[in-house]
Amino acid sequence: MTQITVGDIEIDYEIQGSGAPLLMIMGLSFSRRDWGEQFTELLARNYQLILFDNRDAGLTSRSNRPYSIADMADDAAGLLDALNIPKTHVFGVSMGGAIAQEFALKYPHKLDKLILGCTMAGGKCSQLGDISGVMNGNLSELLFTPTFIQNHQQELTDFLSKTTPLHSQGDALQRQMQAFGTHDTCDSPEERLRQRLTEISASTLILTGDKDIAIPRSNSDLLAAQIPNAKLEIIADAAHGFSYSHAEITADTIHQFLRSPTIHRKKIMKNPINDILRAFGAYAQTFNLLDPKQVEPFFEVPAILMTSEEVAVMQNSVEVCGVFEKLMKDLKTQEFKESKIIGSLKVTQLSDNQGQVVGVAKRFNKADKEIEHFGFTYTMRKVEDKWKIIAGVLYEPETFSNF
Repeated sequence: MTQITVGDIEIDYEIQGSGAPLLMIMGLSFSRRDWGEQFTELLARNYQLILFDNRDAGLTSRSNRPYSIADMADDAAGLLDALNIPKTHVFGVSMGGAIAQEFALKYPHKLDKLILGCTMAGGKCSQLGDISGVMNGNLSELLFTPTFIQNHQQELTDFLSKTTPLHSQGDALQRQMQAFGTHDTCDSPEERLRQRLTEISASTLILTGDKDIAIPRSNSDLLAAQIPNAKLEIIADAAHGFSYSHAEITADTIHQFLRSPTIHRKKIMKNPINDILRAFGAYAQTFNLLDPKQVEPFFEVPAILMTSEEVAVMQNSVEVCGVFEKLMKDLKTQEFKESKIIGSLKVTQLSDNQGQVVGVAKRFNKADKEIEHFGFTYTMRKVEDKWKIIAGVLYEPETFSNF
């Protein structure tokens, strides 16, 4: 047992092989032993494997608090720092694939190539299958096809007898399930402000079995469609545990991908419509903080803000803060909680350096009761590669009934 302190936990890990680093992130409940010896031995011929147990699993310490998938990505990054590994390939399966997605988004400078196995984006655009085996102990049926189980009964009995005692249980399992349940990198058409998967810049390999009942293949299809530079490989006659049941083909597919030339980021990432959406989305999220100084950088002065009550012309940053201080003070008295976009947004590029965002929003108080709803039109200008607001108009949504 080798452990190292990372934040508030003691991570149990081991290093196998030599070559380019490859961080291996296991899924829900399981420990690093669940990769299986054959699979890790095959990969260790060409790579330095960094194998570890997630918090609340295996021999890593139990968490003393609830946490998120992003927190688990922090654990992985902290482990690399503690081991003085500045950059690595990352392979995550199932919940480990969710952690790997967050790692790619939070720590792109630490990531070389990304491999996502039998995982999903979460949120509204994912389809979760049957994971009851985690709870009822029917792990063979969860991980493997009936044919594989029939042909390897004794082998699986021996393997699971060694690995199952290290699986998460009780409160530890509940915390992991809660974290996985709130995972969401989905670029949903209904929430066009959320552009997460499209922000993953690393060359990405997506692996899944064609007979996975736990996280069906459709989830991998979606990841491949939304992540730039992604390549999808389907492993035939394989289920959720394909890295064990199909160790040779999985290891070979990974090796071929990792030794291939790096793919450059797709041009779609430079689409001005996406840039306008991201800039407006950041403004909308920042507004929820009700801090005028945080909002001010999103405006290019002079600017104008028109509501049903007044027309405010803002000549400088001080006036921007003054206008929003008044608006936000009124919302605070109403116990404002958040603003939400209702439906979809209409985004138009008016010219090379101007665009427009049109939509409808609602504001809610801390009791989740609606304070107000309104239509809005924001005109934005590109200033030194940043899109900033130059005009905002808020109006009764009835005047925009066809949107």
